Amino acid sequence: MFKKTTFSLVAFTTLISTLQATDTALDPIVVSATQTEQSLKEVTSNIDIITASQLEEKHITSVIEALRSLGNIPIAQSGGVGQNSSFFQRGFSSANTVVMVDGIRYNDPTTTQGQAQLEHLMVNDIERIEVIHGAQSGIWGANAVAGVINIITKKATKQFQASTILEYGTYATSKLGANVSQKVGDLSYYVGANQLKSDGISTLTPRGQNPKNYEPDGYLNQTVNAKISYDLTSADTLSGQMNFSDAKTHYDGYDALTFAPLPNSVANETHQLNRLGSVGYRHTFTNADFMDVSYSRATFDKRDPLGWTQTFRGTNKEATVLGKFSYTANSFVVVGGNTLESHDTIGDHTLRSKGVFATNTNHLGNLILTQSLRNDRYDTFKDKTTGKVGAKYLFANDIALSSNYGTAYRVPSLYELYAGFYGNPNLQPETTKSFDATLRYRSLTFTYYNNRVNNLIGYNSFYVNEQVEGKSHLKGYEARYQHTFFDTVMVNVAYNRLIAKDQKGNDLARRPHDTASGALGYYPIDKLSLLGTLNYIGTRYDDAARTLQTGRYVLTGAIINYEATLKLSLYLRGDNLTDRRYQEVNGYGAYGRTLMVGLNAQF
Repeated sequence: MFKKTTFSLVAFTTLISTLQATDTALDPIVVSATQTEQSLKEVTSNIDIITASQLEEKHITSVIEALRSLGNIPIAQSGGVGQNSSFFQRGFSSANTVVMVDGIRYNDPTTTQGQAQLEHLMVNDIERIEVIHGAQSGIWGANAVAGVINIITKKATKQFQASTILEYGTYATSKLGANVSQKVGDLSYYVGANQLKSDGISTLTPRGQNPKNYEPDGYLNQTVNAKISYDLTSADTLSGQMNFSDAKTHYDGYDALTFAPLPNSVANETHQLNRLGSVGYRHTFTNADFMDVSYSRATFDKRDPLGWTQTFRGTNKEATVLGKFSYTANSFVVVGGNTLESHDTIGDHTLRSKGVFATNTNHLGNLILTQSLRNDRYDTFKDKTTGKVGAKYLFANDIALSSNYGTAYRVPSLYELYAGFYGNPNLQPETTKSFDATLRYRSLTFTYYNNRVNNLIGYNSFYVNEQVEGKSHLKGYEARYQHTFFDTVMVNVAYNRLIAKDQKGNDLARRPHDTASGALGYYPIDKLSLLGTLNYIGTRYDDAARTLQTGRYVLTGAIINYEATLKLSLYLRGDNLTDRRYQEVNGYGAYGRTLMVGLNAQF
C-alpha cells in the first residue's frame, strides 16, 4: 500500500501538507474546469486534487478538515468538530464558492450567505475532491467567484468489495464506517454508512483559557451514501444517488440580559438533517462525446429546540442538460443549460434562475486555450453575463506556464434579502474580476492571483445588510516545493501570502496574512510510512478594527501507517503535538493535543 514512488505532476496540485505515499496516476482526470472530464495536464485553471488515498492516509474526517490540510485555504471554526466553520478560498468568504456533491448543489439556502456547511460532510465515501481556484461563473454560474469545490463519491468496481474502519481517540472521539460495492452485469451499486461521535470541547472558551476547563460540547454525525447505475445499452446509462446525514451539535449559549458568553451552559443542541438526491441519464456518442440530463434536489433541515420553535428548511432544485462535442481531433465544445430554484421556508422566499453556457477548448501543439461564456436570467435581479479565458503553454515536460482571466458574481442570499429587520430586498449582486498566473518548473510552482470586487455586501452599525460602494481587493501568491529524495524521503514546503482588504483599505477579518506549511515523509519499507507536518498561521484579526489577534502560532502533527497484511492496515495519528493553545475564532475553543488510533480492514 505504501510503495515508495517519485511524485508526478499531481503532487504539485494536491495537498501541500499531505504526504503522498501511494501510487497515483501520472495525469489524473478532473471535471471541475469545464464540467467534463479532462486530464489535469490539459486544464488551464489552477486546481488542487485530494484523492481517496490521501484522505485515507491522513485519516481525515470531514471536508472542512480536508480543506484545512491543503494549507492554502484558511479555515475559521467556532469550536471543535461539527461546529460552524468558514473557509476563505483566495480570501473570499465561503459564500463565494460553489460546492457540488456528485452534481448536487450543496450550498445551503438557510445560512446567512447561502454558504455550504462542510463541517457536516464526511469523507469516507469520497473518491476525490477537486478544488478549482479563481472566477468560474462563466462555467458554473452565480457564486462561483472564488472557485468551485467538486466532490465525487466512490462507485462500484467489477469485483465485490467491502471494507470497514474503526478509530478511537482523545475526547472520546470514535469513527466507524463500512461500505460494500459491486458491478453485476449491467448493474452497479455502492452503499456506505459512517458514524462520527465525539465528546468535543467547550464551544465558547474565554480568550487565553483552556477549553478543557469548561463543559464540553459533543457531536454526533450519522451518514449514509448510496449510488446505483444501470446500463440500458452500451451507449445509454441511468443513474441515481442519495446522501443522507443526521448531525447533532451541542453548543454554548449567551446570557439573555447581558449577552455574556456562558461556556458551561448545557442542553443547547442543533439538529441538522441534510438529504441530497439526483437521477441522471447519459447517452454516449463516441469515446469522448456524450449528452447528460439530470435532476437533483437538496434539502437542508435545521432544528434548534432551545433557540427556535420552527424548523429552518432550505431546498435546492436543479435540472441540467449538458453535452460535449468534439469538432476536431484536438478541439471540443461543452454546451448546456440549467434551471435552479432555491427556497427558504422561514421567510417563504425563492430565488429562481435559468442559465445557458458554452466552453470551447483548443489544443494547438503545446498551447492549450479555453474560452467560456454564460448568461443567467433571474426573476429577482438583472440578467448576468460572465466569461472566462485561459491559456497554458507546455515548454517541456518539467516547465509550464498558465494564466486565466474571468468575471464572476455572487447573488445576495435569501437571508441578506429578506431576514426581518436585517434584510434588504434592494441588494444587487457583487461582481468580481479575477486574474491568475501559474509557473511550474520541476519541483517548484508559483501562483499569483488578483481579484477586484465591486458592490461588496456588508452591513451597517445596526447589522442591516447593505451594498458597500467601492472596490475591495483580494490578491496574493503561493509558492510550493515538493521533491522526493532517494525514493524514501519526501520534502514538501509551501508559503502563501494573502492581502484581503475592503473598499476602505481595511483588512478583511479572519484571513491570515501569511501561512506556511511543511511536511516530511520517510518510507523505510513498503509497509511503513512515517509522516510529519508543520503548519504556521500568521497575523490574523477577528475584527476589522484589528484589536483581536487570533494568529501567529505553529501546529505540528504526525502519522504512522503500517500495513499488517494486504487486507489490514493500522495507524496512529497525532495533532497539535506541542499542545499549543490557540483560537481560530475569538472566544471559541480549539483542540489541544489529540491522538487517534485505528484500523482499516478490507474483505
